[in-house]
Amino acid sequence: MNSENDNRRMAYFALVIGIFAISTSAILIRWSSSDPLVIGSYRQTFATFLFLPFLLKDKFQELINLSSREFFELVFIGLLLGAHFGFWISSVKATSVAASVLLGTCHIVYVSIIGWIFFGEKLNGRGIRGTFIALSGIIVLFWGDLAEDPGNFNGNFLAFISGILAGLYYLGGRKHRKNISLPTYAFVVYLSSALTMWFVVIIQGLEYKSFDDPQKEFQLFFLMALVPTLLGHTMQNWSLAFLPAYVISITLLAEPIGSGLLAWYIFDEVPSLGVIVGGLIVLVGVYSVALSEKEANPEDLS
Repeated sequence: MNSENDNRRMAYFALVIGIFAISTSAILIRWSSSDPLVIGSYRQTFATFLFLPFLLKDKFQELINLSSREFFELVFIGLLLGAHFGFWISSVKATSVAASVLLGTCHIVYVSIIGWIFFGEKLNGRGIRGTFIALSGIIVLFWGDLAEDPGNFNGNFLAFISGILAGLYYLGGRKHRKNISLPTYAFVVYLSSALTMWFVVIIQGLEYKSFDDPQKEFQLFFLMALVPTLLGHTMQNWSLAFLPAYVISITLLAEPIGSGLLAWYIFDEVPSLGVIVGGLIVLVGVYSVALSEKEANPEDLS
């Protein structure tokens, strides 16, 4: 029993570390002067290499033993992740950090809608209310931010699309994360996402070799892979083994707050009134949807 309590305490501690790590993502992106797709390509390439040592331990046996269907489904999930990063990183460059992160992390709401429409997954009363609250908050955010700064619309729209793509990514990865270890899953998905973005970078002829300050850019690419990707998301995935899924979902609420505060402190970027009001409504809705997971899966409490 003590061991179980210790694991839970460690999982909560890991979540705190993970939240801070993920909150640095938008800040690191803002510091980079590279094209958004180039940033995403290098970030995911470095993240893929960081998982290599874990696969080398068992000589890629799990990867080799994947069925063709599992492998190609993971590749497709990676394509969705690459598209998500392309849209989201572009949004960070085009709107406020707070709005970008907020709209990009609403995927729990989008997952509930997509799961309901396409997979017949039921939503309880709390989940339905939370979904409508979150969607109304998104409308308020768009309208309020547009009234204050019309130039933010494109960035907000890119972030909104990135959130939907993230929802599809998480929805696609649900069943595979139960059967495939994190290193193998991450390696295939991250590699696929990197190749997806590199394909677009090369097709569009974007500059990915020459930088004004190569040392700074490559340091930022590596930090993006190490801190928000490996440290942040891996901490969340590890915590899932000891904590209910709804607890992890609720912690997502801290990311836009953390990123917004960091942007406020570092870039002196104060969110517009529309982002603040709409964002608070969205957070209430996301919190409600996350709690609906708890009601729908009471076995998670054991």
